[in-house]
Amino acid sequence: MSPRDDRLQVFTKMAEADPTNELAHFSLGKAHFELRNDAQAESALRRTLELNPGHAQAHRFLGEALLRMGRKEEAVAVLKAGILIAHERGEFQPRNQMQDALEKAGVEPPKPQTIVKPTSFNAAPAGAAAPPGTATSAGGFVCKRCGRANPRMEEAPFLNDLGKRIHDTICQPCWREWFAMSIKVINEYRLNLLSPQGNEVYETHMKEFLGLE
Repeated sequence: MSPRDDRLQVFTKMAEADPTNELAHFSLGKAHFELRNDAQAESALRRTLELNPGHAQAHRFLGEALLRMGRKEEAVAVLKAGILIAHERGEFQPRNQMQDALEKAGVEPPKPQTIVKPTSFNAAPAGAAAPPGTATSAGGFVCKRCGRANPRMEEAPFLNDLGKRIHDTICQPCWREWFAMSIKVINEYRLNLLSPQGNEVYETHMKEFLGLE
């Protein structure tokens, strides 16, 4: 059995054991999406959105799965809603990915007035946010996840390349959000962080939450 098949079995069992487990349904939907099992992905992702209508990544994967199935009208509605949700929540990576998906489908995506896309890091329009990770006049930097000039962490959370990447691009408030979410991830998946498999699942969710995929 391949690692992907093993993941599908694990997520399927978790979703069946607890129909209200949002993480399990989303993970199952994402796994099916990556395998191009679009009908199964749709089912799991729609259940995710029933449990949490504000789940931006679920909108993204569902919309792209619907596009692959040729259901453009449904996909456009899902992606447009997801873009506005992601922007409101400060989840800029999935917002941009959904905008790109609509543009590739020949549809003009919604662009809230506060969205500004600099043409280059060296020549941003007036009032635009600075590029992620750059210094600001307040002595902070712009977070890759939320796009805000928040304080950065005092030190890297891990003594490896990923820890340095997080320290260089993620602000303190976003890291605190992940820390709170990580407890839910560990409990829902019953992760043993001393095992390679447990660490892999933890790291996958962390990268996704922080927009470091």
